[in-house]
Amino acid sequence: MSTTKPRKRLKTAKSGSSQRRGVIIFAAVVVIVLLAGVYIMSQPPREPGSIGDIAPDFSLSVVTSSGLSGQTLTLSSLRGKVVVLEFMVSWCRVCQQMAPSIEYLNTRYQGQDVVFVSVAGTQRGATAESTAEFITQYHITWTHVLDTDNSVFALYKVDSTPTYLILDRSGKILSKFQGFVATDALSNAIDLALSS
Repeated sequence: MSTTKPRKRLKTAKSGSSQRRGVIIFAAVVVIVLLAGVYIMSQPPREPGSIGDIAPDFSLSVVTSSGLSGQTLTLSSLRGKVVVLEFMVSWCRVCQQMAPSIEYLNTRYQGQDVVFVSVAGTQRGATAESTAEFITQYHITWTHVLDTDNSVFALYKVDSTPTYLILDRSGKILSKFQGFVATDALSNAIDLALSS
């Protein structure tokens, strides 16, 4: 009989040990879940207009070399086509330097379901007239629209010009570039959008 009592004590000891182990595992899981929650909550919210998002829609007045045309362009009307969306201002030196490259790409991708649209901001005195002069001076053939109150710039969180977004046929933002960009880099991003 003395041999059975130690067995019972061993079972009790094992039972207490596994119970402590279970409590430790449970506590560890709770700590991990709490830490994960704190990490997730501390992350800044995703900005609208981020890569992978559907580009926020807008409707803006079209500007031609003659000024405001009386027409409106709505971004979502371009679904089914790849869109190269440029944010620019007429006085921006880099925008001026990039204009020939963008015109080259616009010509190169004609007839391939690629549309170029420049959203012209009105920061620091830029106007429909100065945008029309820009279009004339650089012999631009792609569409420009005027963001009279810079609300589309704000919607997309654009803080420097030029900024380029490449949208796929569903309107999803695939690429984003800021400042001076090599023509090949833009071309590669357009090709990627065309193949997706």
